[in-house]
Amino acid sequence: MTSHADFLCQGYAVLAERINDADLEALRHAADALIAEPAAADGGNHEINRGADRQFLHKRHMDFPDVERFLFSDQMRSVTSIALKDPHLFNEQFVVKGPRTGASFAWHQDGAYVPFNHKPYLSVWIALDDTTLENGALSCLPRDLTTQAHIDPHRWDDVGKEKVGYEGAEEGEALPCLAGTMVIFSSLTLHRSGANTTARPRRAYLAQYSDGPILDPSTGNPRNFAKPLA
Repeated sequence: MTSHADFLCQGYAVLAERINDADLEALRHAADALIAEPAAADGGNHEINRGADRQFLHKRHMDFPDVERFLFSDQMRSVTSIALKDPHLFNEQFVVKGPRTGASFAWHQDGAYVPFNHKPYLSVWIALDDTTLENGALSCLPRDLTTQAHIDPHRWDDVGKEKVGYEGAEEGEALPCLAGTMVIFSSLTLHRSGANTTARPRRAYLAQYSDGPILDPSTGNPRNFAKPLA
């Protein structure tokens, strides 16, 4: 298991232990069910959706008991303990890149999408298909979280429908991996994913956990979810 110190120095880690076959199939089943819904075809109401090219199908775990069980499982408690003391489910979504035209996703920090100051949270990215450079593998830029614990400036790209937080020449580490692999990274870690140029969709699942609830200061209510794992 990756240590807390190693994670802080790097900002991300590819975990040696993959999720089991039953959980993988449960996540794939839920992804396919959501893809088949009519709203998925036009992008729904998520600002970063690009229709069938790039879909973010989010906040639906309660409709799939096996997915909800997985999110609060012993395995996820173990994974989140690498970075968090008081893990709470913050958000979850399927990320699907359509075949051949599946859009890339620019360098960004997840925390840039939260419009107020907040504690960093943990993203657990899970490959639901074997992920390659050809179908949109994840890439991360190493970040020392002990010295770079801030959100960088981001700009909104109207064409890409995304925030862009880095436009330099450094390529980061591409992380092709087998289905069931988990990649964890901080909401402060810059990451991107490539386009899908293959004939099959590329599915992934993103579960995000905060260290205690993240509350919107304008309302006092939780941003997204605030469900404790303990």
